[in-house]
Amino acid sequence: MAKIKTGPKVKRKGGGIPAKAKKVEGLAEELAGSVSLVVTEYRGLKVGELQELRRRLRPRGIEYHVVKNSLFARAAEQSGKSDLRSLLAGPTAVAIGDGDGVDLAKSLVDEARTLKALRILGALIGGRAMSADDVTSLARLPSRPQLQATIVGSLQAPLAQMVGVLTAAQGNLVRVLQARGSQ
Repeated sequence: MAKIKTGPKVKRKGGGIPAKAKKVEGLAEELAGSVSLVVTEYRGLKVGELQELRRRLRPRGIEYHVVKNSLFARAAEQSGKSDLRSLLAGPTAVAIGDGDGVDLAKSLVDEARTLKALRILGALIGGRAMSADDVTSLARLPSRPQLQATIVGSLQAPLAQMVGVLTAAQGNLVRVLQARGSQ
């Protein structure tokens, strides 16, 4: 019996793992490691506007991904963030931040003001699901450094006043003694 010759074996890209499964796995890892994320609808944005948006967000530590809803739902399920499934309707993109959730919210609300087609659908910040209105309210808060400076200033003011009162009494005593000595 003659052997039939076949062409060379073709290896699949990704070492045998289908591309979609690999994408879901990578996204699930990124979701699991993220502190905060915001889901947006990008319908109406041009490709150039999306690229510019990514370019402006990246220096702030924010990655902006356009993902198919079905793949994103699987990744959210794998990463334990299944609360996000309710936000997946229409063409969605997710902004993932590794820093402060307030900074992420502020960045996206600012970008949504600039790009009228960008619409915030909701967020998962600090393990808590938030609506679009909650994200907008969060964006109005001062940043963490501003809040810390306010607290430090509030704590420092009474101490500075107390030091002023104590040194004023000593200063008055010194002036009285100097006046008495000059007589």
